[in-house]
Amino acid sequence: MSPSALTGDEPVDVVVTLGTDHHPFARLVAWVDAWAGAHPDRTCVVQHGTAPPPTHAEGHAVLDPAVIPGLMARARVVVGHAGPGTVLDARAAGRLPVVVPRLAAQGEVVDDHQVTFGRWMAARGQALCVEDEDALHRHLDAAVADPGAYAVERADGAPPAAVTLLGDLIDGVLAR
Repeated sequence: MSPSALTGDEPVDVVVTLGTDHHPFARLVAWVDAWAGAHPDRTCVVQHGTAPPPTHAEGHAVLDPAVIPGLMARARVVVGHAGPGTVLDARAAGRLPVVVPRLAAQGEVVDDHQVTFGRWMAARGQALCVEDEDALHRHLDAAVADPGAYAVERADGAPPAAVTLLGDLIDGVLAR
């Protein structure tokens, strides 16, 4: 795929963002790259951060923040770590994000807060939380087959439901 995929207007099958944490998330990059290797006819863009770059997908250590919303809007599916920025950005672009929580035991984050957050957002219909490679691959296949199933209404002016839910979560934590 040519570098123009970042700024063009053609659809992108899969967009993966890992946030800006300094911990590498090689596990997710490898899972997506394995799928990309099995689907060479599909467009897959991965912002891999400090993890090793993918070999089959188009990899970028860092994506220009100005490019991300348009890239996500053109994606059939957005995949990322289970961080609030990923969820909010994907939903603002009209995509139901598929999130994979970073795990402390794998050195991907300092604690397992992303497991709690990803499951919490999934229980509220704000994201799809997956925790194994097979489940991720099933979602990627499903999104390519039916991208409408991974679309959500874009927020125009009003805070997205995910923002309201995140605010409620933060208020609950602060109240304790």
